[in-house]
Amino acid sequence: MIITDIHVQQVLKAYSRQLSSRPRLSNREKVDRDLSQKDQVTLSTESKKMWIVDKIAKEIISQMARGGERSETAKEIINRLSQEYGQPLEITSDEGNGIIFKVLGGEKDDKNLSLSPYENKRLQERLFDITKTVIYQQLA
Repeated sequence: MIITDIHVQQVLKAYSRQLSSRPRLSNREKVDRDLSQKDQVTLSTESKKMWIVDKIAKEIISQMARGGERSETAKEIINRLSQEYGQPLEITSDEGNGIIFKVLGGEKDDKNLSLSPYENKRLQERLFDITKTVIYQQLA
């Protein structure tokens, strides 16, 4: 398709007509502020509580992954997860790639058994669920 000078001039005239007929931004500022719409988000108390629980759960899980001394809440969460899994678990960090779960060896063998990526993913999801449950119960 060939665009001629006449087509370009007609488009420019149409734009200039539209600009002159529309109210400008400076004119819009003069509109009464009471008439303008205000966006407002209202969260129920239960939604706020769940949002707080999610934030706290993420922070506790990141603290567990970093290591160090664990709080009573963190110990309770790991114990619940270990009971569900059926073997004692240890949580470590994978240098920014996420959480790694290891099955702790017994007294006879000192080796910790690493789990498959699928098993790690499943345990991460379950860890988050258990953490949220424990925190929710503590807030009640």
